[in-house]
Amino acid sequence: MKIVYRALFFLALSLTLMETALAAGVSVKPDKLSFIIRAGEEEEKSVVVENISDRPVIYNLYVDEMEDQIFLAPANFRLEVGEKRQVKVKASPRAAGLFATNLSIVTQDLDRRTFNVATGVKVPLTLQVAPSTAFVLTAWLSKTAVFSIPILLAAIVILAILLFRKKKHWWDKLINIFKRK
Repeated sequence: MKIVYRALFFLALSLTLMETALAAGVSVKPDKLSFIIRAGEEEEKSVVVENISDRPVIYNLYVDEMEDQIFLAPANFRLEVGEKRQVKVKASPRAAGLFATNLSIVTQDLDRRTFNVATGVKVPLTLQVAPSTAFVLTAWLSKTAVFSIPILLAAIVILAILLFRKKKHWWDKLINIFKRK
């Protein structure tokens, strides 16, 4: 029984002498970001990061994926107690589709003399990317060309037949049409 009491005593003593790990606080508004955009275009939104801890904190921001298409400004900064900072999130996707990633905000205490635990927040970020207008125009032209080219050729053939029926040259007919007006 004495051994159990000794073990509990040393456990309690070590817990009281041990330094506690305090996590730096962060608040982010809004709690999610959603972009509806066309491929090749840019859209910018912002989030507000607030230091809700009781000491100054360093914030490091990054996106988990698509870092070549989503840009953050600033990507790292320092905030004093209760201070807020607006961060711009600019999306410029290249391809159409539905994409999802996270905006990660990692905090770090400034005091390097104590045990430091980095904490953070992940803000869900979604992109609904429609095809670019150039792609839509190309697709429309490729679909309508199937129908419009034969109709245009038929109109040219009918016009040629009508002009050559009277055995005059087509340019004479054309000149006469403009002379009448």
